[in-house]
Amino acid sequence: MSRNAQQVLQSEFHTSRSKILELASFLDRLDRADGSVEKERQLELLQAGIEILREGGPDRAEKVQLLMSREYDPNWRSTLNVSSSTTLPRNQ
Repeated sequence: MSRNAQQVLQSEFHTSRSKILELASFLDRLDRADGSVEKERQLELLQAGIEILREGGPDRAEKVQLLMSREYDPNWRSTLNVSSSTTLPRNQ
């Protein structure tokens, strides 16, 4: 069943509010910590992700996912040194 915008807001507001507060707390701790990380790639990614959220639009999640992900490498097995015989455990 599809929900309208009001229903989505009402059902997900508190969870989203909590995540924003968690991010704000992390950034406060970072600001209060000794040293500087302003040139660290991880911080740049977080700042770029926040900017994507500020821009708005229906594709924010996809844009943030692409920002935070590696580009696809067709040779990922050799790049990451994974043998083709390696298997992942199945969920049972």
